[in-house]
Amino acid sequence: MTIDSILQQWSTLLLGVAVGAMITALLAWLMFYLQQKKWQLNVADQLEDSIQQRTLELQITLTELADKNKQLEQQNTRDALTGVRNRAFFDQKLSAEIKRSRRERSTLGLLMIDIDHFKAFNDNHGHLVGDLVIKEVANCLQQELKRSTDHLCRYGGEEFAIILPNTDNEGARVLAEQVRLCLADQRILYENLELSVTVSIGCYAAVAEINSSSADYIQAADTALYQAKNEGRNKVVCSALSQSVISEQETPDEPV
Repeated sequence: MTIDSILQQWSTLLLGVAVGAMITALLAWLMFYLQQKKWQLNVADQLEDSIQQRTLELQITLTELADKNKQLEQQNTRDALTGVRNRAFFDQKLSAEIKRSRRERSTLGLLMIDIDHFKAFNDNHGHLVGDLVIKEVANCLQQELKRSTDHLCRYGGEEFAIILPNTDNEGARVLAEQVRLCLADQRILYENLELSVTVSIGCYAAVAEINSSSADYIQAADTALYQAKNEGRNKVVCSALSQSVISEQETPDEPV
């Protein structure tokens, strides 16, 4: 064997070794690449699952917060004893409806309702009976409201108010009379007691003017309410005051 043939054989061998090494290295890199790719896909899937889980948890948390806020809002605007809207809601709603009346030139009605001789219920039968009377009156008033836009509020103590958007004086008077008759015909039962309850109601309705305020509406309805009480109670009186003279009137003292 000549030197040339030996060199040729070694060259072929070395070339084969080099090619094999390259193939081995290529295969190793390919396996590494595939493993990396698989790892990346797994990480991406895990990340996507984690994002979806966190998104779901966030949605649940936001829903719970919205429910809590709604509950707090209900608590802040509901009267604890009767469940109807409270004075805070009344003040905000009446102000908003006056602005809407002024903007749309629509008539806004207001009823102020007072339970007749309420002090006697507490004095003669105790405060539990007094609370029962207030609750039963609230239930009767609420049942008489047929429109979702009408709002019954406990104004304070034994006094209630009803806000009536898009209602003129006659419409307010008709509703007030229905309320009065509903209560006059009703009997409140407590243990061995059968109690009769009547209310006096003052009505006022007008289109809000530039200078109209909540106090104007309340004062006008209150003036009519006190007139009803002065005329013997269990009565509906509609205010004849105009917007121009409301501010000049003083609310009379409530009769004893």
